[in-house]
Parts: sequence; C-alpha cells; structure tokens
Amino acid sequence: MSIISGISSSYSLPGAAASAVAAIGTGSQQLAQAASQIADPATANVAAALLGSSQALLISQVGAAVAATSNAMMGILLDVTA
Repeated sequence: MSIISGISSSYSLPGAAASAVAAIGTGSQQLAQAASQIADPATANVAAALLGSSQALLISQVGAAVAATSNAMMGILLDVTA
C-alpha cells in the first residue's frame, strides 16, 4: 500500500481533494512503472517509457493544481461565511 492510498482510505476527503489525491497516486504509479521499464535493459522501446514518465509527471502536476485550487476555494468560502 502506498502512502497516497493509505491517506485516501483513512479520511473522508471532499470531492476535489479526493480527485487530487487519486491523480497524484496515479502519477506516482505510472512513474514507478516507467522507471522500471527504463531501468530494464531488455526494454526495446525506451522512448515509450520516457514518454510514460513525462505523462506521469503531468498527471501529478494536474493533481497538485487541483489540490491547490480546492484549498484556495475552501479558503474563499470560509472568508465569505465568516
């Protein structure tokens, strides 16, 4: 069990935060898979594995952006209701 999946199963997160955690977890898994393919000398198509690592980075960055936006929106909502 990864740290990300442990966090998401332990707490009930708002929808956007849960999506952000899921995206970061997916990116992490894809990066680990791409890294093992790149490290394997038998890998015939290293370019595809490198592309997979770039895609994993992008997925994780999107998840982080969703988390930041969700936090900002929650702060705005709290300011409005206070």
